[in-house]
Amino acid sequence: MATSQKPVIEDRQAVTHESALSGKPEYPGQTLGLVALILSFFMQVPALIMGILAWVWSDRAGVSNVPAKVAVAVSATLIVIGTLVLIGWVVLVASTIGQLGEMNGFDLMGEDFFS
Repeated sequence: MATSQKPVIEDRQAVTHESALSGKPEYPGQTLGLVALILSFFMQVPALIMGILAWVWSDRAGVSNVPAKVAVAVSATLIVIGTLVLIGWVVLVASTIGQLGEMNGFDLMGEDFFS
């Protein structure tokens, strides 16, 4: 016979402990979220990974980690902008080199230029 079981509802209380310096409660992923937020302006890929990790840890503890969410948004945005700038730069350099070749620009530099 099939017996019906009630689903187990997980109690999502935040597991916090007090910080040694400030005495304020600290939740999982808080420090990692702040580090990710600071790094998101300098090194986007590691900051994106750390921000996602901090976000997941805090979410599992039932706490909203705003610095981790901001770090993910900032680093992802800067990755997209950096990729677009890199593509634009490659297109610009390629078209400039192509135009130099069409105008015999390399011949105008002289033979001694490359040696």
